[in-house]
Amino acid sequence: MGSRKGIAVTAVILVGVVAASFLVYLLPEDTTMKISISDFEEHLDITKERVSMEVTGIDDSFKKLMNSEMDPDEYISIAEITSSQILSLEMELRSSDATQEWTESYVNYIGALKKLNDKITETIVVANLITDDSNSNSINEILAKIKQLETESLDLIKKSDSLRP
Repeated sequence: MGSRKGIAVTAVILVGVVAASFLVYLLPEDTTMKISISDFEEHLDITKERVSMEVTGIDDSFKKLMNSEMDPDEYISIAEITSSQILSLEMELRSSDATQEWTESYVNYIGALKKLNDKITETIVVANLITDDSNSNSINEILAKIKQLETESLDLIKKSDSLRP
């Protein structure tokens, strides 16, 4: 007969093998994160609130930049973070699998977020031009483009709101 120590080691190994084989079946194969949304109106409202806070912050920072109250490099850092957050919200809306009745509203709001990100990109260009001491004509042209992108974004938000079920 085997010793008690040998039997114990064999039993531990056997339990380990059985436990490992069960883990293979218990662990999910698809580990991608999925967002499940049941109230699309509330989800869009919450997203709009978050975007509103981001827009207020970036607009205030841009005004400070234009009034020489903020360093261009500091503004660029803030703008890049804000752009990243807006992009994250855009991806969240895309992955929400909105129902048929909410799709058009979501699509228009996603378009508004794209325009907003384009606006932020243009403000970064202005900050770089300020750093390089470029002429005010090119800055004024970009400021006009920023205003246009802002208007387009607001129009898409209004369209999104009008297409809500």
